[in-house]
Formats: sequence, structure tokens, C-alpha cells
Amino acid sequence: MEARAEFKYLRIPDRKIRVVMELVKGKKIDVAMSALKFTNKRGSDIVIKLLKSAIANITAKQGVDVEKLFVKTAFANQGPSFKKLHARAMGRGGVIKRKFCHASIIVSDEFKEKVKAQEAF
Repeated sequence: MEARAEFKYLRIPDRKIRVVMELVKGKKIDVAMSALKFTNKRGSDIVIKLLKSAIANITAKQGVDVEKLFVKTAFANQGPSFKKLHARAMGRGGVIKRKFCHASIIVSDEFKEKVKAQEAF
């Protein structure tokens, strides 16, 4: 079984949150949480909230054991850009882009099957 959690329209660029998402991808929940607590990146608090939401989603639906869960996928896609003008010299205007992103995490409890399949090769 798997569950998904999403944050949309986050006010952080997707390239900054992807660095944090790569830390937790494919790891068990307790290892991922401890890695995020000691990460000194801006997106780590967002990913912690997202991971807690995914855990709550899967335990509410199926009632699975939390120790068996792992992060199946974690990704961040680009969202819309908020554009505003900044006054420049000689009456010109410079565009400032504030980038947004959409972040998603999928949590699953089928970790043992994936490990066994990888060991066979």
C-alpha cells in the first residue's frame, strides 16, 4: 500500500527543495526524519511537514505499521512564477521573478519486495 502527500504553490524554488528531496528518496521513515532534522537547508522544514502528512495519510487509510514504511518517491516540480517590476536606471524596469513549486512524496510499505528484487540481479 502507498499514500501520497502534496504541497502546492510553495514559495521556494524547485531547485532548492529538490536538494532536500534527494536526501530522503528511497530511505526508511526514521532514517529520513533524522536526516531532515539535521539538514541545514531552507526546504527541510517543508519536507518534514510533507513526510508527516504522508505518514498520517497511510496510517489513517490502511492502519499499517510505521516502522515498515519507506519513501518510495519524492519530487518537486516547477510552479508558476510571480513577476514584479523593480525600478531601474533611466526609467526602465527590471523584472523580479518569485518562483513557486509543487512538492510530492509517496510513502509505501512494500520495501522488502523491492530489496529482494534488487538482490536477485
